[in-house]
Amino acid sequence: MNSKPDEKEDILGAAESVLHDAAARLKELLAALAQSLRPFPAFLNMDSLQAVELEPPLAPTTDHGCVVVLPEGEICEMDLSLMPGIQGIMDIDQVERFTELELPDDEYIVYAATAIRLLSQELRRRGG
Repeated sequence: MNSKPDEKEDILGAAESVLHDAAARLKELLAALAQSLRPFPAFLNMDSLQAVELEPPLAPTTDHGCVVVLPEGEICEMDLSLMPGIQGIMDIDQVERFTELELPDDEYIVYAATAIRLLSQELRRRGG
C-alpha cells in the first residue's frame, strides 16, 4: 500500500492550515496595534486622511494599486482622486475611496507584516 499521496495531502493541508492561522493572528495583532495609535498617522501629511501606505519588501503577485492600512487595521486599496474645488474656497478637493482587499493568506501575511513593522516603528517613535 502506497501512503505517499496521503502524506502529501496531509502536508499540504497542514501548510494551508498554518498559513490561515498565521494570517488570522496577524489580523488580530494588526487591528490592536492600529487602534492603539491615536491619532493615527496622516497619509502624506494630509490632516484629512489617516492611512499608512504599505510597500512590502517582497513584491506581491498581483498589483493592488496603492495599498494602505487604516486606523482600525484594515488593509485596503486606496483610490485618491483630486478634482477642482470651488474657486476661492478651495483650489482642489480630494475624494478617497477604500476597497478592502480580499487577499490570499500568503499575500495577506506579507502586507500585514509590513503594516505591523511600520506601525510598531511609529509607536516606538512616539515613546510607546
